[in-house]
Amino acid sequence: MLLIFPVLYIITFITALRGILNQKEGALFLYVIGGLPIYNTALTIIYSYKLRSWMPVLQSFKELLILVLIAVLIWNYKGRLKWVAMDKWILAFLMYTSLYVLLPFGKYGFAEKLVALKSLSFFTMVYFSGRLINAKEVRFEKIFTWVGLLSFAAAVLMVYEVITYTHFQTLTDYAFFNEDFYGLDVSGSYGLSWSFEINNGLKRFASFFSNPLEMAASTLVAAALLLSNYTNKDNKIIINRFGWLVLAATFFAVLFALSRSSLLGYVLLIYVYSLMTNRKEITYLFYGAVGIAVVYILYMLNDRNTYDYIISTFQLADSSSVGHVLEWIEGIQSIIDFPLGRGLGESGRISSALQENIGGENQFIIVGVQTGIVSLFIYIAIYLLSLRYFWLGFKTGNLLVRKLGLSLLLMKIAFFVPMMTSNFDSYSYILYISWLLTGIFITAYHEDQTRDCRN
Repeated sequence: MLLIFPVLYIITFITALRGILNQKEGALFLYVIGGLPIYNTALTIIYSYKLRSWMPVLQSFKELLILVLIAVLIWNYKGRLKWVAMDKWILAFLMYTSLYVLLPFGKYGFAEKLVALKSLSFFTMVYFSGRLINAKEVRFEKIFTWVGLLSFAAAVLMVYEVITYTHFQTLTDYAFFNEDFYGLDVSGSYGLSWSFEINNGLKRFASFFSNPLEMAASTLVAAALLLSNYTNKDNKIIINRFGWLVLAATFFAVLFALSRSSLLGYVLLIYVYSLMTNRKEITYLFYGAVGIAVVYILYMLNDRNTYDYIISTFQLADSSSVGHVLEWIEGIQSIIDFPLGRGLGESGRISSALQENIGGENQFIIVGVQTGIVSLFIYIAIYLLSLRYFWLGFKTGNLLVRKLGLSLLLMKIAFFVPMMTSNFDSYSYILYISWLLTGIFITAYHEDQTRDCRN
């Protein structure tokens, strides 16, 4: 039964590859939405069947598809790509960080630096693949439908986890696979890792995602696309039955994944949406929900475990919060001491595997520790510039540009809190879909602006 995951993963890859080679540019979304969320689960199940030699091949699928897509798009590209500010900043980040593969910074060798560079800067390749895609061929409603089905499927599996109070990952070789391939020791109370529980031992669930934090962050993508899909040009939101199912699935998932950063991002997403669309009834409903939540929390303080969890959260006194703060301090101090960076691999996945990580609990600090202040400045500039583009697209663009702008702006704002507390760019599904859509949006936005100028 579990073999359905690696089989589905391979099928989505083959189907997407065939589609790309046949110049069906949107085929990549099938793999991104259908394959990447189950990437880790598929690998752990294949690993449990003693097929270790398959691992490098399966792991290379996600990079291979992007490179093939870029090659096909460039080969068949007609016209001249007009470079815009976003392109230049993203290309600058890629070129600058690539220098650190050759520069004598850090203790890692050439191969390790290349792996670290991929983790740090591959989002730029995903973005440019989106830039080259013909935006006119993109069907926003189809993308939302696929993401909605993904969210619903993930929630169904999570219902099983919650009812049985069993992590799905205990049915696979999750822990052994991570220990063997990523050097991550088994930890926590349930033979997985500490990310699958909170400080009082209460279980967090991840469905078929790699961990509860990625599962929770994926709900931000679904919620943003949902709100954008059902918002018309007059900022009225009309949700059908499928939309309500997806909304319920995202709320259930973010609740039982027990990620405080994603839950805060989820709440922030809804609040910002109400302000952007000037939907005062949603704003008032939001304030009312916050008031009810405060009353409920005060009531729940009678429970000792809940009391300890809530108080420790605000005091930053639990082990998770303390760990984040200590990592931030260490990372910031490292950036001050090494303004040009320590070198590729000195923060993030490679150093985590060797238990030598510095500042690995914050995506921004991870960039600064490895490649210094300049790359961190460029990375933040890209983030802020993208927000400006999304806002302008939402306010002035055509229907596709407006929907993409709204959804991406909501995503980026909701992502900010999880980015502060995790190696956020290691979540392949979220990285690919957000940057792929960003590239498509930039193309659609500038085509729309050019058309308006001609008119």
